[in-house]
Parts: sequence; structure tokens; C-alpha cells
Amino acid sequence: MAENTEQFVRYIDDIVWRFGIHVQDNSCCHGMSYADIRALKEISLECDCSMQGIARKLGFTKSGATRVVDRLEKKGLAERRRSETDGRVCCVQPTAKGRDALDEINRNAHARMEEIVAKIDAPMREIILTALGSFLGAAKK
Repeated sequence: MAENTEQFVRYIDDIVWRFGIHVQDNSCCHGMSYADIRALKEISLECDCSMQGIARKLGFTKSGATRVVDRLEKKGLAERRRSETDGRVCCVQPTAKGRDALDEINRNAHARMEEIVAKIDAPMREIILTALGSFLGAAKK
């Protein structure tokens, strides 16, 4: 086992818990799970986001991505349509309600982060950003 593995696990688990959806006022999240929010963020970044693309980006199966999109559609946050470039492909896009929900969730997340970051001096913020970037880069490999 790599040195400090247990401490890494504890820290990451604690970070995820402190920034999880349950921390926010549930009314801000429009009844979405974290997976729903991540999927909505991904589809908002592309104008032609296929179900296969959503699955790949989130690390889900295609059927798992379909279930997430089904939930988003039921809430009026996303909609399916045929690709303009390939009519065989189903694409997903956020609705106006979905874009508004993402804006609200992002504002709340940024406000929470601003409170925390303000308590850390500038040089340490740079160290933390560099370390987090390195950590995420290793996780993606």
C-alpha cells in the first residue's frame, strides 16, 4: 500500500461529504442527485451530447446514462432530440429550466467555496490548487 493511502482516503471522503448535495438546502438542487447534476453539467457543455457521450464522460453504462436522463426529463430539466448531423443519434440538451437550475447550483457552490478559500492565505491556495491538479491528473490516468 502506498504511503499515506489511508489519510488520502479519509481526506477525499471528508471533502466529498462536506461538499455533497445534502449540505445544500435541498430546494436549490431541484430534487437532483449528484449524478443528475454532473450529467446536466456535461450536456450543457455540448450542443450535440449523445447518450453514449454522457455515459463515457460520467463513467456509466449507456443504460445508466439513460436512467439519469430519464430522471432529468421527468423534472423538465433536459430533453432528448435527434442529432442534426446524424438522425440515428439521440442527443440530450438542457431545457431553460435545466440551465437555470445549473446556474443556481453553481452560484451556491461558488459562494460556499468562496467562504472557505477566504480563510486560506494566497500562497497556500496556490499550493492546494497545484496539489489538487496533480491528484486529479493522476486519477484520470
